[in-house]
Amino acid sequence: MARRPPTVAEYRRIYATLAYQFDEKVARALTYPLEELQVELSGTGRVRYVWRGGSMILTLRASDGMFALGIEACNIIVRAVEPPKFRVVIARGEASRIKGNIMRPVVVDIDPDLRPGDEVIVVDEDDIVVGVGRLKLPPLTVKNVEKGEIVRVRKLAGEV
Repeated sequence: MARRPPTVAEYRRIYATLAYQFDEKVARALTYPLEELQVELSGTGRVRYVWRGGSMILTLRASDGMFALGIEACNIIVRAVEPPKFRVVIARGEASRIKGNIMRPVVVDIDPDLRPGDEVIVVDEDDIVVGVGRLKLPPLTVKNVEKGEIVRVRKLAGEV
């Protein structure tokens, strides 16, 4: 389907979902200015993709009604909130070696408020976005284990 500006009801639902999933600061950062937002609907007529300034920033997951982040959305969030909020931080120099999932040995910090299944932004120690994915373990467990999968990466920065 074609992209178009969101209706008031669609905008409110997008904002409310983002505020619930992340917080109001993130919802505001991702949805303003409103003039730059566009939506693409699914076959059922519901919002499926959210675009901002020509980049797809959000995909609504049908499985749970939450948003999967695009790399541009990650960059917006990183600029909007203080580290390590919504982030898993990996060691400096490891970004170029990441080919798939993030394993414990490279993790140096993690937002303690995250929960397994949360959408997380993977950044290096310089707060540069490396990728985005879903957290597999609770943060307390991450700090206490020596090896294992921490983040199932969905997209790496620089991928098309």
